[in-house]
Amino acid sequence: MAICFKQLLLFMLLFPISLFAFAQGAPIVQLASGSVRGIGGVSTEAFLGIPFAAPPVGELRWASPANAKQWNGLFEATHTAASCAQLPSGDGPGSGSEDCLYLDIYRPAAARPTAKLPVMVFFHGGGNISGTPAIYDGQRMAEIAHAIVVIPAYRLGVFGLLALPELGADAGTYLLQDQLAALRWVQAEIPAFGGDSGDVTLSGESSGAMDVCGLLASPLAAGLFRQAILQSGFCLSGPSLKDAQLRSEDTARKSGCNGTDVLPCMKKKSVADLLAAGAVGLEALSGPAYGGKYLPKDAASAVREGEINKVPVLLGFNRDELWPFQHGLYPLSPVKYEQLLAERYQKSVADLKMLYPAESYPHREYAIGAMAGDSFMICPILRDARALAGSVKVSVYEFAEQGSPPFKSLGLPLPRPPGYQPGAFHTAELQYLYNYQSAEGPLSFEQRQLGDRMIRMWVSFNRETGGWPSFQGDRATVVRFGDDTVSTESSTVIKDEHHCDFWDSRAAGVPDVKTR
Repeated sequence: MAICFKQLLLFMLLFPISLFAFAQGAPIVQLASGSVRGIGGVSTEAFLGIPFAAPPVGELRWASPANAKQWNGLFEATHTAASCAQLPSGDGPGSGSEDCLYLDIYRPAAARPTAKLPVMVFFHGGGNISGTPAIYDGQRMAEIAHAIVVIPAYRLGVFGLLALPELGADAGTYLLQDQLAALRWVQAEIPAFGGDSGDVTLSGESSGAMDVCGLLASPLAAGLFRQAILQSGFCLSGPSLKDAQLRSEDTARKSGCNGTDVLPCMKKKSVADLLAAGAVGLEALSGPAYGGKYLPKDAASAVREGEINKVPVLLGFNRDELWPFQHGLYPLSPVKYEQLLAERYQKSVADLKMLYPAESYPHREYAIGAMAGDSFMICPILRDARALAGSVKVSVYEFAEQGSPPFKSLGLPLPRPPGYQPGAFHTAELQYLYNYQSAEGPLSFEQRQLGDRMIRMWVSFNRETGGWPSFQGDRATVVRFGDDTVSTESSTVIKDEHHCDFWDSRAAGVPDVKTR
């Protein structure tokens, strides 16, 4: 039967991915668990929603990840999987799915199993309570850097961090265990996609970067990656197992589970009930519990003491990290501004008014955001860099591009004051690397060129051609991405710009701010 042009055009509009895969020749890869068919393309190919572990449902809720079952026939890896269970956030409308241990893979078109391409594994942000691979896209990195990009999901919030005493010594680490399972899967299966299992870069942003630091401190992660990248995240002193147990028992009480049968009660609870209880019982930025075999020591102490997996590390931050996180304060009157400074910083108010004069910012909220970003994120990252440099090769960057498309919330309305100027905000660099969907509008031609250079430098980190100076001693240098260019600056200048001498001497002055 003949198909007219209009019918064909309508079909292409309704089913673009399916037709695109058919037109380009859908790639097929043979794995140990079965064959997967992805989405073909002219320059890149994608394999979406591949299971790397069994669904953690039923009796596997709060259990170590089990191996994914084998399948017969072809597994159609053409759609991203459902996000792990989470409440609505800037990352999306929320999800009620526990069946979520899947990963997305992007590679150059027609990559052969013998290609031995570098591999980039990326862990998303979201405070370890939200986030999903579905809002990232590795195609551009795969094409520009001729690399394999892997973006896994992992259990979040109460599902990934619960540590009831009945769960044993390794409770509170299910998020980290999922990440380890994804890395082991990469070691076993990525050669079939053309990747080099001996050249894996582990990267993460925000809480994902904090998780990367946890894996630096985990003896069970030894040999699973060759280098690490931490974007806008520092090495967190997570809860001890005992503290995590106390917090988890409080979460159980909030969900209505008391007495001697707490764990069976919790396993019967609906996802919605657990998300509601976890929202107040397990705080954002709570990392995996330490004290068991997966994380014997908290990551911050392990870094300070050099008890980490010895791999090169790239750390970085955005110049105006937490500016947008203060927009809920608008309009901030002079009186309220003074009150807020006194509440957050107590005896340091006079110093801060001198270091961060409110008249230098578009609104007073931005001055508060600069203080929060410097104290809570940027200066701690620089401290981590100095500590890590005592054990491994370290490089540091600052993303300072001011005109990036602003953040776009995908799940919750966010305030935006008049004359909105986000600066180089938290997550701004992600659209240059992973086509981050929580961003308004496309990059300019010059910004895409900057992104191309960043991509090449990210993937070639730890190579002589990477262009990364060493962050070491008095001659420590920071790479700065900004004004559509790449430059270098002395770490002393960077520290002064963010007033790190002040913050380093006043650790107790760090405010209670939340990041994504």
